[in-house]
Amino acid sequence: MSNSSKRMANPEGMEHLAKLLDGRGNLRDKLDEAFTRAARLGVTGQLSSLKPMQSWTDETAVDLRRRAAILRAEEGDPKAAALYAGFTSEELKGANLPPDAMLIANASVANGDKFETKWLERQKGETLQDWIDRIKGDAVAKVTGNENLGEVVGDYINLTAMASTVPGAFQMAAVGTSQLITYFKSLKTPGHVEFLKAPGTTLAQLLKGQSRSRFIPARIRSLAASIGSRTPAPILDVLTGKDILAAHSGRQWAWEANLLKVGKNASALSRATGASRLSAFASGAGTALRTGGFWRTAGIGGSAASTVIGAVDLVQEGNPVEAFKRDKAGYVAKASGVAFNASMTAAMVAPTPITMGAAVVTGAVYGVATIVDNRKALKEFPGKVADAGSWASEKISEGAGKLADGAKALGSALNPFD
Repeated sequence: MSNSSKRMANPEGMEHLAKLLDGRGNLRDKLDEAFTRAARLGVTGQLSSLKPMQSWTDETAVDLRRRAAILRAEEGDPKAAALYAGFTSEELKGANLPPDAMLIANASVANGDKFETKWLERQKGETLQDWIDRIKGDAVAKVTGNENLGEVVGDYINLTAMASTVPGAFQMAAVGTSQLITYFKSLKTPGHVEFLKAPGTTLAQLLKGQSRSRFIPARIRSLAASIGSRTPAPILDVLTGKDILAAHSGRQWAWEANLLKVGKNASALSRATGASRLSAFASGAGTALRTGGFWRTAGIGGSAASTVIGAVDLVQEGNPVEAFKRDKAGYVAKASGVAFNASMTAAMVAPTPITMGAAVVTGAVYGVATIVDNRKALKEFPGKVADAGSWASEKISEGAGKLADGAKALGSALNPFD
């Protein structure tokens, strides 16, 4: 593409033309519809001359988008490489693109005639997050010329992600199971029920001196209770939840309260006193938030956001059956991750035997599936790190040798007697 054509080309125009070819309701869809109708009427043979147009529309649309992405990369658009890879503008909305990897990726796109860009292309069923994680390692491999080092970076990213989520999933499975056993046992004792506690409220229980967890040392419990007793009550209530409001769901402590019941009953009470529907709803929502406290409601928001992000990832995988066939362990890990985050959200809002049981089961499945999905990386990672260390030592030695040779040459040049 010449400089003059680059200046005349418009990336938005190219992308619009590509959309006319393969966008919803455009040329490709109309061709598919025509062939479907022809098949029903038994006249498919008469449209055989149009058959090549189906693949032509796909290939041309991809080519137009890539040309547009190249122009965007030359103009400094940070999303250029992702667009070149095959992601849509809609998929990139709000995406957190790593600047270091994207800098190398965009440079490769902008200089496509000088650098190989195959590594940037979106693989079949690859989600945006999968692509981002992959190109981080691939970018390192491109810069260093060492594929093993790129694999080390990629594996490190995956293993770090696993280490940050799997322990929490197993902890939820263990603590939740313990709570459920204690709860069902207490039902056999008249007048004393050990109600379930919402996940993510351990700190609140510790600060109020109400934690009886066997997983936390007595010294830690005592220290936390001491800190809580010296914290002003209004501040403690804002952070941990206002216990007196838990009565709206028939509980003593905020972490035992079903926030849906709290909101519903508070709203009904407000309505009974003559408040409007909007005012009653606001009262119910506010009461539920005050009962949950800042830490619990923040946890609910974070877990809900993780559920949505994970669900979007699953949708980007495409057909579930085909996605499962491509990567059984990986797909199960992703699907169980979404289920775990969804059940955790539900358990934090309303700690019931059903929601807690779901969190326990999905947490265990997610933890095991994630480990199975990363078993190859776990096995090979130490060896790859050792190889990368050897490569780094070799490069350092080469650099030191070149530095010594340079020093000798400089000394010889400065020595008038040499």
